[in-house]
Amino acid sequence: MRLEKTFRNPIIKAVEKGGLAPRECTFDFDDDGGCCITHAPSGSSFVVEGTFGRHTTTTVVGEGAPQQLEALIWPTVEERVERWARDVQRDVDTPDLLAELQREREILTGTRYEAVGNTPFTSEERAEIAEQLRQIKEHVSTTYTLSEAQIPHLEAKLDDLAAAAGRMGRKDWALWVGAALLGAFVQGILPPEVVQDIVRMTVDGLGYLLSGGGTPPLLPPTT
Repeated sequence: MRLEKTFRNPIIKAVEKGGLAPRECTFDFDDDGGCCITHAPSGSSFVVEGTFGRHTTTTVVGEGAPQQLEALIWPTVEERVERWARDVQRDVDTPDLLAELQREREILTGTRYEAVGNTPFTSEERAEIAEQLRQIKEHVSTTYTLSEAQIPHLEAKLDDLAAAAGRMGRKDWALWVGAALLGAFVQGILPPEVVQDIVRMTVDGLGYLLSGGGTPPLLPPTT
């Protein structure tokens, strides 16, 4: 039996109370008394199955695994809808730093550089790389509060990037830079916001060397 509006309306209100806009969700109330709510932007879902007094709720939030629970009374379902909506909104508001880093790495090694050969850097270009990385090191050191253990990691990572430019072609160097900085994030060597800033400044400051030359862009000023 299809849910009556006295049961449907509280479900929609629970979604709104949890912080989601109902217009961003689809509500499918079936003829068996169940319902499926899907938050379109995130793909998160809330499903109710079963008969009155023997409901089962299955929730999915973002990339999380499905969570299934029983509910003996309908108000419990409404409470879970509100909690699900709150969890979905929290997930939506949480930035995916890994995805952002991967996108920026793709920019560094993407199609804009496919026409450039894997030629060695000139001595002038290697000097420019060393100077840009020195400025990045100074910017990060003065912008972020790093621990005594993290500072040597930062210096060693950027020194390695500069040294690699002397033994690699520019395409290989771009790939190595992307892997090295992404690895620093995944391994937790440096805070994610620091790694993301380094990637962004590396792309902005040194990308021109991989796309046919030109005038290097200015890095953000240090404070």
